[in-house]
Amino acid sequence: MERSPGAKLIDKAVDVLFLCRDAGGPVGVTEAARRLGMPKSSAARIVGALVRRGFLRQEEPSGKYALSNVFYSFTSALSERNLLIPRAVPVMEKIFRVLRETVHLNVADGLERVCVHVLESPQQLKAVMPVGQRSPLYCGGSSKAILAFSDEETMERVFARPFRKFTGNTIVGKKAMREEIRRIRERGYAVSHGERVEGITSVSVPVFHPGGKLAASLTVSVPTARYTESLREKILRELSAASAGITRGLG
Repeated sequence: MERSPGAKLIDKAVDVLFLCRDAGGPVGVTEAARRLGMPKSSAARIVGALVRRGFLRQEEPSGKYALSNVFYSFTSALSERNLLIPRAVPVMEKIFRVLRETVHLNVADGLERVCVHVLESPQQLKAVMPVGQRSPLYCGGSSKAILAFSDEETMERVFARPFRKFTGNTIVGKKAMREEIRRIRERGYAVSHGERVEGITSVSVPVFHPGGKLAASLTVSVPTARYTESLREKILRELSAASAGITRGLG
């Protein structure tokens, strides 16, 4: 069925929002038009409307555009309606008090994982994980803990795409990744030594709904310089208990 001009315009406006989310920095009208394949005049009208409605803000002195803080209100509203985060926060706070390292909760969104809640280490040298940060499901501990326990359809969709190398430690070989997934399933947790960000080690466990369906991954991320095998064991004890606690809370 042919889409109406209004529907097409809405699609383009959403494309602009996704571009601003994923660009890694403010985006100009000319760049938006080029990357989205639309006339500059159309991009300018869409950006102007999004600014007027408070979804984008103009950065000074560049004159480029970025997502506004209004999206925090959407995140807050979503969190209040979602059982996962309220159930996870108390157990995450316990891990945080014991380890004083960055703890984050992550969920799958398509073929990516997205961080939905984080408690950031108070230490000067620490791992940083912003809420909303995304990563492919093949890259990093929190992603691999989700991928390893995802359904086969998701698994094959991930493996059907090329793997991008983020650091020298990113696993980009498909055979090597399948072996990594096998190990994660066998031992019940995932570890990343600088696969997405150099100098950061993460330990992650899956979190399940009471019926056994994957809900999320729970991760502790630390500077690699502070990581030891004894710390790994301590992290795993805390994460395993926390994961079980969240599952009970979701029942």
